[in-house]
Amino acid sequence: MIKNIINLTKIFLISAFNRGGNRKRKNRIGRIVLYGLIFAYLIGVFGFLSYEILSGLIVLKQEEAFIGYILMAIITLVLFTTIISTMNVLYFSSDNRFVLPLPFKPLEVLSAKLNTLLVYVYMEEAMLGLIPMIMYGIMTKQNIIYYLLLIPVLIAVPVVPLLIATLIVICVMALTKGIRNKSLVQTITMIVSIVFSLTISMFSSSMSSSEDITALMNTAGSLVEIFKKAFPTMPMAVNALTSYNVLSLCLLIVVSTAAYALVCVLGQKPYYRGMLGSLYSSSGVSDRKIDEKSAYRSRGLPFSYVMKEIRVYLRRPTFFVQLILPCLIIPAFMMGITYFSVFSQVGSELMEGLQQIYAEKAFGGYVYAILLLAVMFISMYSFISTLAISKDGHDAYAMKYLPVAFHKQLIYKMIPDVVMCLFSYLNVALLSMILFRLPPIYVLMSLPVSVLYCILHGFLILSDVRRPKLDWTNEMQIVKKNFRTMFSLAFSLLNMGIVAVLAFLIGVRMIVMTVILTVFYGLIDYLLYRYIRSKDIRLADGFE
Repeated sequence: MIKNIINLTKIFLISAFNRGGNRKRKNRIGRIVLYGLIFAYLIGVFGFLSYEILSGLIVLKQEEAFIGYILMAIITLVLFTTIISTMNVLYFSSDNRFVLPLPFKPLEVLSAKLNTLLVYVYMEEAMLGLIPMIMYGIMTKQNIIYYLLLIPVLIAVPVVPLLIATLIVICVMALTKGIRNKSLVQTITMIVSIVFSLTISMFSSSMSSSEDITALMNTAGSLVEIFKKAFPTMPMAVNALTSYNVLSLCLLIVVSTAAYALVCVLGQKPYYRGMLGSLYSSSGVSDRKIDEKSAYRSRGLPFSYVMKEIRVYLRRPTFFVQLILPCLIIPAFMMGITYFSVFSQVGSELMEGLQQIYAEKAFGGYVYAILLLAVMFISMYSFISTLAISKDGHDAYAMKYLPVAFHKQLIYKMIPDVVMCLFSYLNVALLSMILFRLPPIYVLMSLPVSVLYCILHGFLILSDVRRPKLDWTNEMQIVKKNFRTMFSLAFSLLNMGIVAVLAFLIGVRMIVMTVILTVFYGLIDYLLYRYIRSKDIRLADGFE
């Protein structure tokens, strides 16, 4: 059985990360260089943020709280993000139809799928957890025992939250008899998981009152106790790293292993029923009659083209869940977590302090920059433009033969991405005014910058023009197996760096920042528009 699980895990990983073997050497080298630059940039960003946070905690003699903060961030990220990956890997993966006829037990298939999910989590954790933890060890001068305990702790910590997310998906899919509408099932599952994750975060944040926090702040090294109450496995992980407690590490590994085995044993039959339903149930497509009076009513080519693009994202379950729903929910989720984990505990005193900060001109630019940084951070979850052409598959070749200028088609295809980014901005701005009492002047000042930034984000479609990934048979192949989605991450982080540097240099002058960023983004948008217009035929000929 173990041999079968290992072999299946290898097959699923090869299927997940296979990019095709017919690429030229030059393209492979370019890809390696690109990933190397992005990885180096992320190391710098996470290293700098870790340094700044740790510097403040060391002054307060609460540096151990940094470990609890990072571990809780990993758990929250796993609970929130892996719910989508869990659904797609377990049920809507293209390799299910090939594995099902083979002589493998449901337990073996489920175990191999969980191993694949763990690999995804460890790749995220390598950036979010490993780099900050190494920075902590360097700044606090930890000995070799800390580093020896660090790796097994990071391996064990994500297991239980991932299993919780997996159980949610298995239960929902098993209870859905005859999946007629996969989009509805995926949407409901994701909403349930988000509510569950939000409930955990709110519950953990409410474990300590403002008086408890104040008392702990006055005791050196005691603030970490708050994080121990946030999740069942947190005390074991924190004790292992802060006290070099090998017994806590062993207990953490035992609990994680036992939970893994329990989920595999209890979830194999419900998972098998759900997988059969996802493969062989009705697609839910209805035979709706066409209204002849409205079917041929023309509303203009641009409107028809854009609406066609929007319908593709809304009607295909994978595109909707992976590309649209995160843009709708993540802003509210992030803002809600920030409020309930920090501001709701300290009450009116901190809110009064915020009002004073808003009134102080010396800090106005920094508050303004934080709002822009929040918008740019959330925009990294919008991958629509980077997949706008690839999502059409072989149908995208028709773009070269339609009687519409190619650059206009690019603009029509980037509009959904611009709209989703603008929605994220409005969501952040509205919640900032409601939850954090942000004065409307900050929103009005940030409006032109954010609009031009969202348009620039739409121009990421240029990353998908040259050699788009058109040879795919399943939507998950284009959403999860396309390196171009990294462009959205790199683009957002790059712009966040620009805003942070600008705020550091002229943070006291909000109007100056607005003028500079408006001119900067407006100029780039104009130059990119001129580029795609002048290179119209060449861009179309570059289609392969």
